[in-house]
Amino acid sequence: MFRITERTDAEAETLQHSRDVFSQALKLGKKLYHVTGASFGDYDISYVKNNDLVPEKYRKIKKGTDIYPSYLTYDSGNVDNLELSLLKEHRIIEFEEFNEYSIVLGQLALSHTDAEVYYHDERIYGFIEPSERLHVSETFDRTAEDDPEHHTLHVADEFVSGTLEGSFHTISTMPLFHSVFFWQDLAGHIKGKVRYVEVAIADNVGIGGVLSYYTMAKKLFATKGWDTFLRKNGSRYPDEMIHHYFNISECPDDADASNTVFIDNFTSISMTYLCSKCSSDIDTSILSDVFRSELEEYAETVLGGHKVLGILIRGTDYIASGMTGARQMATVEDMLPTIQEWIREDGYDRIFLATEDQDVLEKMKKEFGAMVIAVSQVRHRVSDFVNVKLLSDLEKTEDDYTAVLEDNTSNYFYALYLLSRCQSLMVSGQCHGWTVANSFNEGHYLRSYKFQVGLEKH
Repeated sequence: MFRITERTDAEAETLQHSRDVFSQALKLGKKLYHVTGASFGDYDISYVKNNDLVPEKYRKIKKGTDIYPSYLTYDSGNVDNLELSLLKEHRIIEFEEFNEYSIVLGQLALSHTDAEVYYHDERIYGFIEPSERLHVSETFDRTAEDDPEHHTLHVADEFVSGTLEGSFHTISTMPLFHSVFFWQDLAGHIKGKVRYVEVAIADNVGIGGVLSYYTMAKKLFATKGWDTFLRKNGSRYPDEMIHHYFNISECPDDADASNTVFIDNFTSISMTYLCSKCSSDIDTSILSDVFRSELEEYAETVLGGHKVLGILIRGTDYIASGMTGARQMATVEDMLPTIQEWIREDGYDRIFLATEDQDVLEKMKKEFGAMVIAVSQVRHRVSDFVNVKLLSDLEKTEDDYTAVLEDNTSNYFYALYLLSRCQSLMVSGQCHGWTVANSFNEGHYLRSYKFQVGLEKH
């Protein structure tokens, strides 16, 4: 993205001001230009890589990945390959920032929506034709915070992704630009008709995340009429294991570079507005027939005849890595009062505990004794995470990594399936397990609750 800055004495190529100045700059490939000939005076434009605008705390969550494309080429006139829904869904669009992206987005809003568009900077009239719907104001009359019906799209000058905050009514310029132009980044190089999308999932993503991303991708790309499949060896899970346990599409025989979009980093796509509207919930149809039959038989054997409270408590790497963002997982101590209250009120005679943390299991058994039942599996402690931060990294230290991976995957779904067959569900915080168990349950829980513990609590 090019920022607009004051004219400097730094050595740089000179461009003539025009409404196409950013396109010229991108074609020439330099990082700094002096621009002359504008009615409001000379100025500089300086290039900054989009991912350098992402705060470190968000890069930490999305370990080792570039979240946003660079968009060194794009075509704002190619409306068929723009996603304008977020702009169209608001009556007012307020831009705090004045840069390449906010100017391009303002032009699109004025051309393709009925929104009133506001900027702080009068220089906008040097880039966009005057319009009755184009306004300049030192302060905005309405912002998203004052607008309970969300008529206003507030484009903030500090980084707001939309996705990570759970709302797209306030967002910063670069994530908004990505949400509008991502189709062009995906398929701009393909000359023929796109039929397929090949998706790869980062190797730090667990099996719940792999299936959720795959499900989200299928729903998103179906809106274009594209079929989605998982790349061969496209996750950290062996293909043979993936296709044994789950109903995942394999590469079609006729898929090739002429008709297939190849996505190396689905994280980037998942950060768009349109993708956020596609549910990542997986249901039991994702399970192979054989695996689903095994799970149902086990659930009936373990839970049959009891009134069971299902509890999922994540520990280990959620604590060791600090990857929880604005919240952290509730501890056993945090959850105990609510667990005891539910037992008194509902009369559960068993607790099915799903956890990968040995410390959690021991604390729960100390508190509730023989009431606690759990899948037999290898568990870890926070103290195990000395030279590694993630469970995926710890698994790689095992002698037989593939066997450990399959065992952990099988146990994970046994635990989630049993949680879905309990009468109620309580979870220590946001994780794929919460989403999957609720989806498998199909709304039959007596009650369910997810803790939301703020970091400032401890």
